[in-house]
Amino acid sequence: MSTREKLINFICRNFMVEEYEIDLNSSLVDQGIIDSFGLVEISAFLKKEIGIETLQEEMTRENFGSIEKILIYVSRKELM
Repeated sequence: MSTREKLINFICRNFMVEEYEIDLNSSLVDQGIIDSFGLVEISAFLKKEIGIETLQEEMTRENFGSIEKILIYVSRKELM
């Protein structure tokens, strides 16, 4: 299963939303899918399932603003 699939499955399962309801390029917060605590949950998921450690200062709209931005962030971290 790809990182994209894992992330989408996690969000759907934990935030009770269907995949078709998610705009991958829009903010999950602005869509009403998650709140600030949801960002922490996603960060914990990334650490547990993908091995990506997220620092507090990395939890920005640039990195966590949408599913697509999270995937770009993960790709950058994997290259480090």
